[in-house]
Amino acid sequence: MNIKILKKYNTFFLLVLIVGLSVLLRFYRLDDIYVFTIDEEYQATYSWTLVKDPHPIWIGLPAAAVAFYLGPYFTYFTAILLALSKGDQMITAYFAAFIGVITTFVIFFVGKNVFNLTTGVVTSLLYATLPLFVFYDQKYWNTMFSNLIILLLFLTLILIRSSKWWWLLYAGLAGAIFETHLPPIPLLLIGVWYFLKGKYWKDIKLLLLCSVIFLLFYWPLIVFDFNHNFSNLKVFTRLSGQDNQSKISFNPVAKLATLFDSMGRFWYLKSGSPNADEINFGCSSLSLSNGYEIINRYTNRTYASIWLSLVSLIMFLYFLLKSLRDRNSSKKLLAIFLLIAACFFIIYQGGSYEYYSLGFLMLFTFVPGILISSFKKNYQLVALALVILVSAIGINTVLHTSDEFGLGPKKILIKKVMNILGENSFSIEGRGICHDYEGWRYLFKVYGRVPAQSYTDKNLGWLYPEEISKEPPKYTVILSEDRIPLKEDLSGNISIKEGGYRAYIIKNR
Repeated sequence: MNIKILKKYNTFFLLVLIVGLSVLLRFYRLDDIYVFTIDEEYQATYSWTLVKDPHPIWIGLPAAAVAFYLGPYFTYFTAILLALSKGDQMITAYFAAFIGVITTFVIFFVGKNVFNLTTGVVTSLLYATLPLFVFYDQKYWNTMFSNLIILLLFLTLILIRSSKWWWLLYAGLAGAIFETHLPPIPLLLIGVWYFLKGKYWKDIKLLLLCSVIFLLFYWPLIVFDFNHNFSNLKVFTRLSGQDNQSKISFNPVAKLATLFDSMGRFWYLKSGSPNADEINFGCSSLSLSNGYEIINRYTNRTYASIWLSLVSLIMFLYFLLKSLRDRNSSKKLLAIFLLIAACFFIIYQGGSYEYYSLGFLMLFTFVPGILISSFKKNYQLVALALVILVSAIGINTVLHTSDEFGLGPKKILIKKVMNILGENSFSIEGRGICHDYEGWRYLFKVYGRVPAQSYTDKNLGWLYPEEISKEPPKYTVILSEDRIPLKEDLSGNISIKEGGYRAYIIKNR
């Protein structure tokens, strides 16, 4: 191979290698390990109502902690995907993985062009190969756009130095947050400050165009609020506790514990564990209130080594102290993004869920790259070797993740259950400690037959009232997380085990 060509195009080859790894790891065995839970079921079921009966909707899913309804665009988009696949949600899994690959590419672009090539390579390599990012990138939900949106928010504030018209993109990204996931909202405050400080608001044309672009995303929620007593706009009363029905809790200690743990999980997740255990917030006692430590007896979730968490914390604090006083405005801006993302995660009055911190963790990938690029040559080579080692361990973890609670075993189990039930009517119930609400009704509908009744009807039945039978079904199918003890004795019934699940088939009297 021509060495001169390698020297000339080394950046291109590095990009192809890193993006190639991102593609491989995010699509590898996706049919088997795809995680489909009640969140995905809610979105799929809601979107399918548009496929069956196209009609206008003004809201999407609620942001559960604050009961703020997101915009409907993501639901419309999901409906298009499901219509193309005739309801098979694997098309959504492939799209989620695709967004993860695009995010990897943008990270490389931002790292190289805003900072330097070393930062671009290190940062994108970490994002492409670390299991924490790979597993979350394989999950189709509104959260999957957050990392990309946050990256583009950061990049846009860099680009406005060259042209004020980049504010139009910023306005579009601000609107997209209300259509996808709310945690990036605090980062908008940075842009608002720059907009006011730079006196861009004096440009009436720019201000009007930004407003129009934002409203292109937000206008359905205005219609919803107008017709529902301004429910969304009252979110601040719920956050402040003035709403008596609010069940929002404020627990910064729990948030700190989760964030500290995630900063260690950033570097390492153990090989052979189910990816579903790693990213399902119900599989961690850190996510839940006191008394749920029993979960840790059964799940295989990785809890970080305190030393790995301390490494991340030291790097984070060092970067903050150095960059906030640095003349390099790009580093300072990144430090501000990181600081605000971390602080608002800690004070946010919602659950201590790791996925709320994904934006912070994604931004943190830039820190090792920036620090390594500042090392002397010999130290830099050692640091790069450590990064490659961490990436290699991450690749091994992803390639050997267990599909114990993935889609593959579910599809096989449903087929076996249907072979026994034949054309008889049946209801389904769930049992589990963190894999109880596993999207079973929607999966039976796609890969088997529609259950006459389901234990999720009380939550989602309003979306399909005509499909709920009032007649007692002939059979009850209990779908259990097989590693937990059951409260009732089901040993005398037909049972089928597949992966981490067991189905008990009970004939009703």
